[in-house]
Amino acid sequence: MKWFLMLLIFVAGIYYLVNQKKEAARQQALVEEAKKGQAAVLKDPDLPIKPEKTYLIKFSMATLKTLHTLTEDANAKVRFASAELLWQLQDEQAPAVIKNMLENETDPMVKNQLIDMLAKDKSKLSLALLTEALKDYDRDIRLHAVKAIGTFSNKEAIPALDRALQDYDEEVRLNAIQAVNAIRKDIEAHKEQQLRELEAKKPLFRIE
Repeated sequence: MKWFLMLLIFVAGIYYLVNQKKEAARQQALVEEAKKGQAAVLKDPDLPIKPEKTYLIKFSMATLKTLHTLTEDANAKVRFASAELLWQLQDEQAPAVIKNMLENETDPMVKNQLIDMLAKDKSKLSLALLTEALKDYDRDIRLHAVKAIGTFSNKEAIPALDRALQDYDEEVRLNAIQAVNAIRKDIEAHKEQQLRELEAKKPLFRIE
């Protein structure tokens, strides 16, 4: 009976160690995959042309039409408020409306408010619209857009700054470089955190 129990314990131990080895191999594969992703070359993003809808609220066509009209109101606060509401409602025409405002708005305050609004969203669409602000004739608007893009902390934001890196104004170029560096650090920190989490899940014992 004693020998039988010892044999049973031995078999169970072997079974446990084999499973641990398989789990260790799986975790190692995940770590290698994460490392490859960290070293991957950043590519120019394929930006969408429509809002990334997470919900749908139906408004009457008359209400939406009124909001569109108000984006050209004489009062700057009204123009921004209507554009902000259209963006929050995820109106399909909102991107075109905001793009037009970034191109033609005469009040710098409204443009800066639009940039801040887009920066909070952190979507591919908002990033694409922010690149439109990099074309602005006002250096301060371009600087504001560069700093906003620098808060995105994802690989798509780096190629979005290409125009700013070639700007004729040296301060815009400098801020663009700093933004790229900040984004790079954030991406690397995120990857390192992923690697640490994978390492923490590794088994305490391993069969070599």
